Amino acid sequence: MWYFQGLAGIVTIALTASACIFFRIQYWNYILLMAPYLISAQVDISWFFQGLADFGRVVLKNTAVKLVSVILILLWVKSSADLWKYLLIMSVSTMLGSFVFWFDIHRYVGRPVNHFYKYKSTIVSIVTLMIPQIATQIYTSLDKPILGIFQNSTQVAFYDNSQRISNMILGVITSISLVIMPKMASEGEKTQKIVLKKSLEATVMLGTLFSVIIMANTKQFVPFFFGQKFIPMTPLMFFFTLTIIMIPTGGVFANQFALANRRDKDYAFPVVIGAILEIVLSYLLDRPYGAMGAMIAILTTEFVVLILRLWVVRDAYNFKYVFHDVPKYLLIAIITLVVGMIIPNIIPSVFFNMTLKSIIMIMVYTILMFIMKLDFNQDIIKLVKNFFKRG
Repeated sequence: MWYFQGLAGIVTIALTASACIFFRIQYWNYILLMAPYLISAQVDISWFFQGLADFGRVVLKNTAVKLVSVILILLWVKSSADLWKYLLIMSVSTMLGSFVFWFDIHRYVGRPVNHFYKYKSTIVSIVTLMIPQIATQIYTSLDKPILGIFQNSTQVAFYDNSQRISNMILGVITSISLVIMPKMASEGEKTQKIVLKKSLEATVMLGTLFSVIIMANTKQFVPFFFGQKFIPMTPLMFFFTLTIIMIPTGGVFANQFALANRRDKDYAFPVVIGAILEIVLSYLLDRPYGAMGAMIAILTTEFVVLILRLWVVRDAYNFKYVFHDVPKYLLIAIITLVVGMIIPNIIPSVFFNMTLKSIIMIMVYTILMFIMKLDFNQDIIKLVKNFFKRG
């Protein structure tokens, strides 16, 4: 598998470097500074350890790399003139984080032998899974360049920055899929259904909780962290938090279920439709509505992809059983959001005021969960008991 990954990396790096050097596209020098990202993708074998459910190794090394990059940014990046330093630190640290996995691979994988390779079946599997990956990149990465064609860099900046906090939270929640997928692949049908329900409830709970907390704090958060010039992006950031609910929920049925059960076509179909829909909607909405139009396009696309992911595997799960408590989570989230929106600014400090509001909203959300007697409450109680027992 890595031979194909390495070859694809060589081709991609060569094409990117050639395009930047010969065509001198906009910001070509900054793109070249981010070439280590491509090298990182080429040598990355974290998927191997994820497949073995050895997540401690993955998390520890990634965390160490992230901490080093943050320290270097704080030390060396002082003004807008240091943009090149920031890009280089981020890209090189990511690349080094990918290299460190190779120090341990010899414990699991020996020297290659000729009779092992099954090129035909491997190519078919890779192409089948590569199509949805390309499609995903189209509607998650091309949205900004398409917006840049029709609008100025200010609109692109509003659109891009309004997603940053949501994307950070998404990284945390979608990690559930990475942890659960190996377990789903190794379990029987009966156990899979139980794991699927618990995973969905954990995902919806975290997604709705983080979403409403960000929504309630958006008006204060944007000017405090981004500055007064970014206030126009406040409604964008408010509605982009919906992706924190939609994307991980769809991921439960795509990554944890479809992929774990080798239903590759069911995994690919929704994102291919999503890629086509995103391009069409961006073309229609970006010119007249700018960043707001781009946001409507991506939210509509994510919603359609979510529905399709639920629909294509409908034959393999009981909808009423799996989604039994989901409406309750949505109701809890709405009530918690209303509470968060009406809480007055008690503390003069913006930061501490947002912190207090967030704590109150977490308490309200948790209390409502137990009032509505959700099935997942028992898992939370068990988790807390185990935590204190270990302590």
